[in-house]
Amino acid sequence: MTDLLGLLAYLLLPLIGIIVWRFDFIRRLPLIARLAISTATGAVIVAVLMATMSLLRIEWSRSLLFPITLAIIVAGIVVVRRQPHIESDKQPSNKFALAATMIFIALTVYGTITARESCGDFQFTWGPKAIQFFRAGGIDPAVLKAYPQLTVDYPPLQTLLLAYSNTFSHQLSWWAGVLASPLLFLALLGVIRGFSRDDYGTLLVAATLSFTYTLAYPAGCAEPPLLLFEAMVIAGLTFLDDPRAQTLVTTIGLAGAVFTKLEGTTFAIATLITIVVIQRNLKRAVIAAIPAAILIGGWMLFVFHIDLLWMYRGAALPMYPETLPVVLKTLAKVAKFELWWLPWLVPIVLIAFGNVRKALVPLSIFLLTCCATVYFYVHYPDPVWWIESSSPRVIQTPLLALLIAAVAAHARTPVSETR
Repeated sequence: MTDLLGLLAYLLLPLIGIIVWRFDFIRRLPLIARLAISTATGAVIVAVLMATMSLLRIEWSRSLLFPITLAIIVAGIVVVRRQPHIESDKQPSNKFALAATMIFIALTVYGTITARESCGDFQFTWGPKAIQFFRAGGIDPAVLKAYPQLTVDYPPLQTLLLAYSNTFSHQLSWWAGVLASPLLFLALLGVIRGFSRDDYGTLLVAATLSFTYTLAYPAGCAEPPLLLFEAMVIAGLTFLDDPRAQTLVTTIGLAGAVFTKLEGTTFAIATLITIVVIQRNLKRAVIAAIPAAILIGGWMLFVFHIDLLWMYRGAALPMYPETLPVVLKTLAKVAKFELWWLPWLVPIVLIAFGNVRKALVPLSIFLLTCCATVYFYVHYPDPVWWIESSSPRVIQTPLLALLIAAVAAHARTPVSETR
């Protein structure tokens, strides 16, 4: 029962975020895309709610969180039901591609439940930190200072989701924590399929990530929600026709990304640069940046106020340019994914034989996030261990951007890099 209740917290996320369906340009999207967007929105709402309660010194409890959650769900459903009915876009599915995609989803589930994709960080960092949050009834500075080894200054979204699940189950459900990974992976594929309408493109993403997940070990860590937020942003800017829809999903995705991991902030910067330079849309960049800046800015103020710098202290470390060859060599070794770089070479070949102009937005994000990754690792005098232990997960972001670029290069629907 503990595990079922813990998992229920994640299954409620689409309902918690259903308020986003009130927009007509969202209701026109296929159901799978709408569910994915509301899942991501629900995750952001839960994290912001719990962080706000801690800011106001309101202790987390079932007696408070459950009624608030129910009120959010009911209010969202009422608002959506009052909107005029709009037929969603429908497109026949390719049965072969759909069946093959389901096989890779099943493999990801199998890899998760057999601990082949679980990350040690879940057992030693994310999980214990969520337990401490839950026991304290909030984000307690005293607790955080007592456990600095838990990277307590990291953005809190993933930990807050685990603590939210813990509130349902009354003790941390390790199964719920790891099974959230395939659930969010399914939502990620829903974004790709719903935004691009490309079954084979979705299959490409499913096949590639289901394989790289086996070597990146993301289950229980922050990568599954982070990649969902990033997929929303990249695919939204690339495939969605309505400028309002592009702006909304980008705003939600960037807010979630920066509140999830340090790398989410560099991804947000890469995205904003791309919007300004490639899409030439300064207004969209400003709108999308504001909620993300408020969330990460608020968290940084909190971290500085309680003098809890840990991971962020790395930004002040000196650069070691002489380590650049080692960094590049080690990253190349990791990026090989024991498959001769095929996860990268296949999309690169597809892009080369496709319409590169359609892929400019994801290609820009790919290049900028690659540069950011290298920049991070040259701040260590001996970076080999750090790269080998963390980069399999970190480079999932540029890989995702490259895969979306490959899908865009062969998109049947018009894709404009300047929208």
